[in-house]
Amino acid sequence: MTDSEKQYFSNMYEAYAKAVYGVCLLYLKNKDDAEEAAGEAFIRLMESKPEFKNDSHAKAYLIKTSVNICKNLLKSGWRKNVVHDEDVLMYMTTSEERGIMEEILSLPPKYRVTLYMHYYQGYTAQEIADIMNISLSAVLSRLSRGRKRLKDILTEGGFYYA
Repeated sequence: MTDSEKQYFSNMYEAYAKAVYGVCLLYLKNKDDAEEAAGEAFIRLMESKPEFKNDSHAKAYLIKTSVNICKNLLKSGWRKNVVHDEDVLMYMTTSEERGIMEEILSLPPKYRVTLYMHYYQGYTAQEIADIMNISLSAVLSRLSRGRKRLKDILTEGGFYYA
């Protein structure tokens, strides 16, 4: 690997490691597994050496790759289904945000990740659809249903005031 390639991958890691790790942590809800999946996404980037149109395309590639890695890990039979919400809360939030993130973590993964990518990472619905290989209507549905479920949870807990 040349020095310019090393610098390129170092820059990519510095720019996108937090976002990739965050998505992995939301999927897997386990710090160690999320670190492994995020690392694997960057290894795949180094091995494939794709050329990107711009920075947002590079970020989308890494997130899409990490989502696929996480889905494969969740499907594997040897993986224990141990949930460590505290790992997610410590990494993903400030003390003021922990209440809402606890409620987001109680949602199914398809809503949890879609809401995170839209509200925390700033992706549009179309970008999420492209990254996750689902239709735009599926993303819009997940956002709507996820918000409704979150509102229901917050209303039951007395956190939501209309």
